[in-house]
Amino acid sequence: MGRIKSAWEIALEKTESIEVDANKIRHNANIDAIRRKAGAYLLSEEDTEENTKSELMKYSQEDLKEALGQKIINSLSLPQTEMGESKKPQRLSFLLSIALPGNTEVANFLSDVLNHMAQYPKHRDQMMEQLKSQFEPMLRDKEERMRAQYGEAPHLTFENDKECREMANKYLERLQDQYQKTLDDAKEQLKEVFK
Repeated sequence: MGRIKSAWEIALEKTESIEVDANKIRHNANIDAIRRKAGAYLLSEEDTEENTKSELMKYSQEDLKEALGQKIINSLSLPQTEMGESKKPQRLSFLLSIALPGNTEVANFLSDVLNHMAQYPKHRDQMMEQLKSQFEPMLRDKEERMRAQYGEAPHLTFENDKECREMANKYLERLQDQYQKTLDDAKEQLKEVFK
């Protein structure tokens, strides 16, 4: 009859062939630290470019390229409001200048992507205004039919009419899909740059 092994002995047998890769652990820790610093810089009004750059320059260019590339790509999303006074585009461009110093082609590409993103809320708002003016005569006609049929009718607006809302949602969804597809394609191109 065989000897019964303790859980400790079984665990030791399973882990004796595992080797610790100190370089990989250090690399992952550096990537996490860079991404946290970049994230804090993107969100904070107090972090200055000078302070951020001095903290980030402690890391290798390879680690900076990988971590900042991930952060920049993950930070690209369609804004729901106009970017107006937002410092995000300038801050993303600054992080790119650290990740890929002197690469004006990618800097110009990122600038184009950010400009494209900034157009989305404006385009969406313009579309809503156009739809409202386009549906206004239809709403007045619908009110008149209801008044003739029932003797009175509620005041119909673009916002409270179900048909108008459904139609607007279809147009808005199509617009968002177009912008999102362009943004997704741009992210894929940036991923290739940061490989």
